[in-house]
Amino acid sequence: MAKITIKDVARHAGVQPSTVSRAINNHPNILPETKARILNTIQELGYVPDRAAKNFRTGKTRSISVILPITGSDFYNRLLNSIDETLEEYEYDAGVYPLLSERRLSRYQDPSALPYHTDGLVFASLNPNHLYENLFSIQGLPAVVLDISTPNFDNVTINNELGGYLAGMHLQERPAETFVINVEELFDTPFTSGVFAQRVKGFQKAQQEAGLRFEEDQLYTSAFTMRSVRETARLLLQERKGKINVFTTCDFFAYGLIEEVRLAGLTLGDDVRIVGFDDEPQAQDLGLTTLHQPVEEMGHTLAQMLMERIENPDLPVRSVQFEPILKVRSTT
Repeated sequence: MAKITIKDVARHAGVQPSTVSRAINNHPNILPETKARILNTIQELGYVPDRAAKNFRTGKTRSISVILPITGSDFYNRLLNSIDETLEEYEYDAGVYPLLSERRLSRYQDPSALPYHTDGLVFASLNPNHLYENLFSIQGLPAVVLDISTPNFDNVTINNELGGYLAGMHLQERPAETFVINVEELFDTPFTSGVFAQRVKGFQKAQQEAGLRFEEDQLYTSAFTMRSVRETARLLLQERKGKINVFTTCDFFAYGLIEEVRLAGLTLGDDVRIVGFDDEPQAQDLGLTTLHQPVEEMGHTLAQMLMERIENPDLPVRSVQFEPILKVRSTT
């Protein structure tokens, strides 16, 4: 069976192909009854518009690229789903490009690399100013940055310092030896967003305001693997003296600590009080007190901002900041 073309639709509807195109693209310069007749004809014939041809005419790929450090985490899965929901409203698709390594980053320094064959870019937890020299790879491409406030690009952030501060204030409700488990973050690499450092900074601020000292030996670090988290948590529990308070700068670290607390025969919320950061779905199941991030709303917002930037490249740079909310549960 021959493929139905726009000319076939025009002939059956009694109009020119250009009028069919206006109906498909919701052009205002077309009579409502003509548009209705064309759309009915499209449905009857089963015509599918040729997106590739449309893209060629408009110069649009109808796609964006999302560049992020890793994939597979709950945070990024939720973020990508919310971005995709918004893009669907605009008939756009997203390509996902995890950096993962310095080797892949070096490939992306090439302005002809695949991520830049697109209408726009999302940088999730990555700072374009640190990734590229002179930003040549993304010259002229609309872009939005997540997790980093920058004067060069539209950006969506959460107040991480406030979240750390709220965690610190909450744990002070029961005075005890206090610790932080943070990610092993190398602050001079292109992959550093700084969000974890901001959370620790806010926590330390709460300690200082209460007249409490925060010493170097109160800060434990872990790689972003469950094995490393469990080893770090085990070491912390072995070195503790009496009841303790612990702020983990992400829920993932809290999960490993919770397991080690249970294996040690200690009581969550009494022997060990824990506050996390993220409020992943699993956090509620575990009764984890944590700082809620509105990940889905952040994803919808940055996708909407990018669509607006694609349509109007001359908009002033915009910044949207969300505030974390403390969710108190059984671990405190």
